[in-house]
Amino acid sequence: VIEHPNKPDLEKRWKLRVGPDHFEEGPLREFGNNPVALEEFNALRELTKPLVTGAATIPAMAMRPGSTSLIPLLRYLPSLFAIISNGVDTSTGPFGPFMNGPIFKVTDKWLRDWFDALAFSLSGLPAERTSAAAMAYVLFDMHREGAALDYPKGGLGEVV
Repeated sequence: VIEHPNKPDLEKRWKLRVGPDHFEEGPLREFGNNPVALEEFNALRELTKPLVTGAATIPAMAMRPGSTSLIPLLRYLPSLFAIISNGVDTSTGPFGPFMNGPIFKVTDKWLRDWFDALAFSLSGLPAERTSAAAMAYVLFDMHREGAALDYPKGGLGEVV
């Protein structure tokens, strides 16, 4: 749901489904400025793929602190080179350059709002100030084959 306080006629509601093409064929097609929104979404996913390489191919257990930390990572050398080739600022910086330029500029208002909603759920910040790697991973993970949303049965209140 995207709510508009005091303007219920502007609220946007849909059932969120993850996996390939569900977003593109569902809410993006319904609410975005087609075909601009779809083109921007696909282009941005393609541009951010290199940022996901490490998170998607290097297991967390292989990343450790200490003087021997590089040894377990040697078997993932191609992934490490892909991460390094992005540049430190791009790999560790905010998503802003992917939203506002110079890397890419998202012009579709609904798509920008959607990225802000995703970013807020990740970091409590707008998309432009959220980690580019985290945003790239969400764009990858939510739209891949076999994607699933893991949420505790009964909601977050059951965990606390």
